[in-house]
Amino acid sequence: MNPIRQLIKKTISTAIPQKLFLVHGAPQQKANRSAINISFTFDDGPHPEYTPRVLDLLNQYQQRGTFFVIGEKAHQYPELIERIINEGHEIGNHTFTHQEPSQSSTRCFLDEIKQTDQILKQITGNETNLVRPPKGKLTLGKMLGLWLQRRTVVLWDTDPRDYLMSDLAEMKNWCQHYHPVEGNFCLLHDNHPYAIEAVKQLSEHQEFQIQSHIVSHWLAPKSDQAILTQQASA
Repeated sequence: MNPIRQLIKKTISTAIPQKLFLVHGAPQQKANRSAINISFTFDDGPHPEYTPRVLDLLNQYQQRGTFFVIGEKAHQYPELIERIINEGHEIGNHTFTHQEPSQSSTRCFLDEIKQTDQILKQITGNETNLVRPPKGKLTLGKMLGLWLQRRTVVLWDTDPRDYLMSDLAEMKNWCQHYHPVEGNFCLLHDNHPYAIEAVKQLSEHQEFQIQSHIVSHWLAPKSDQAILTQQASA
């Protein structure tokens, strides 16, 4: 993300309530002072090969993630949506087709959000309040349309750009040089193999103990956050 967009995103995130626009989690009083609490977020799935492997590792390391799914892929692989929910993770809406933002009108964008809502409700019985726009790009009209629906727009503050990587060594190198900050939202893609390595490397990080939570953890009252953090660390 270019510096101008980064500045705009930071400005909006400080001016807008978190329940409407979330880029990172607010620092909290930690039950486990040795752990750094962040969120693993996964875009563009579910994928029949990579998503199950990501889920296997999340469960192995007792981490939790939020999956921003594409509606047409959710329709194609409903069993993976069910598994994500059943294993304690969280689903977010990433539109129906992941259309290029510059080619998607506000009406088309909101229609794709609605289509994905319907598919997720058919599979899980519930809709999701969390929305991540393709490439994190929103016009004012799209943003206002989501806010009128009382949605939470979720972006990120940490991006290893795994979708551009060509081998595991690149991800290992990024993880070794990553210095996590309380509340980081880490952008990963479970339709590529490198998210798998990221979960492994960060969960086994030698310098920091990293604990990943679902995004909604950061929207809970602070008293509830402390309880949830303590339970996750137990």
